[in-house]
Amino acid sequence: MDALWVVLPSGQRASGGWIDDTLRRRAEEHGLLRRTPLAGSFPRQRVEVIRNSDPNGAVNALFYQRGWTDGLPVVPPTLARVEETLSFTDLAGSAVLGEVEPLRGVATVEKVAANAVMAGCRPEYFPVVLAAVAALLEPEFNMRGVQTTDENVTPLLVVNGPVAERIQINSGYGALGPGWQANATIGRAVRLIMNNLGGGWPGAVSFAGLAQPGRYTLCLAERTEGNPWPPLHVELGYRPDQSTVTVFRAETAINVTGGLAELASVMGSAASAFAMLHNGRVAVILAPFVAAALAREGWGKDDVRRRLYAEGRVPATVWRASWLHATVQPHAWPLWVRESEVAGAIPAVREPADITVIVAGASLAIPQNAYFPSWGHPPCRVTKEIVLPRDWESRLAG
Repeated sequence: MDALWVVLPSGQRASGGWIDDTLRRRAEEHGLLRRTPLAGSFPRQRVEVIRNSDPNGAVNALFYQRGWTDGLPVVPPTLARVEETLSFTDLAGSAVLGEVEPLRGVATVEKVAANAVMAGCRPEYFPVVLAAVAALLEPEFNMRGVQTTDENVTPLLVVNGPVAERIQINSGYGALGPGWQANATIGRAVRLIMNNLGGGWPGAVSFAGLAQPGRYTLCLAERTEGNPWPPLHVELGYRPDQSTVTVFRAETAINVTGGLAELASVMGSAASAFAMLHNGRVAVILAPFVAAALAREGWGKDDVRRRLYAEGRVPATVWRASWLHATVQPHAWPLWVRESEVAGAIPAVREPADITVIVAGASLAIPQNAYFPSWGHPPCRVTKEIVLPRDWESRLAG
């Protein structure tokens, strides 16, 4: 028999208890143990030895039945793989990033690394994962709300700066789709961390009624080549040579083919209702073709924001007839929404600055854009610098 020494990816609280015990009780209450019959059944230690004639298959079978996967096969987080991943940060494996809500598993650097390995991350992706987790742990992201709501919200990760190109995070063809290891696995690592350290199990803690494919992964980079405007991280005050990850709460991704008029039309629909209710910050991805055409006419990102704010409005009659309007008490709507109703139409967001404009996608003469409505409170757009280890280049060369 062969053996694998694997780092357990599950969450342990600061008090010493394991979140899996709570999850097992919740799963029992909701009749979910058929999917996770081994929930809570594992050795209470840092490392487990798996002995089997097919140890990789055994790890996958065990982890799935314990509730530690997203349903897809995982890479076993062996000691060697976790240690290699940890070599791409100057932080100690025992360093604590914070507690992942709602079950408050402690996010040590080693636990984050184990989940990143499981997701299929290459070691050099780890600084991006660490920055993304740090962003998600900020109160502004509202991890508890994201994890427990019955809405379908998920993190949207946008990477900027030299690191994006260095580790090949896709910003071009199919940036929101399959085919790129960095995009797929960095976003997936975040979801596994939310599940395994925060306890975001569907039906037990997370009550998203339908969820969405973006809950597997939703990560891309902003384009530099063919982008006529300063990138997002420079807009937010970072130097061009710095690298960042910016995290949004995305209710969904809506494809919009056309220009600003079509984007405004989508924003001025029921898709923006939760952003209106919670003073949300939304994201818009413009195709390079659209951005270049606007720039030739003298437009900048601020002009785009103002145009979308002015025209992306929900008619008051449509808003009054909506399900959300009928469900939410009138006094719960922000004052700016109620004042805009009197004027006859309600903007998708409180002010133009609440619209984040990103340039990404293929360099084709086709206007393929996307709109990401927001959910929840407080307004969310969290940016963290991606901190590289001191010997980054030599490690990459290795």
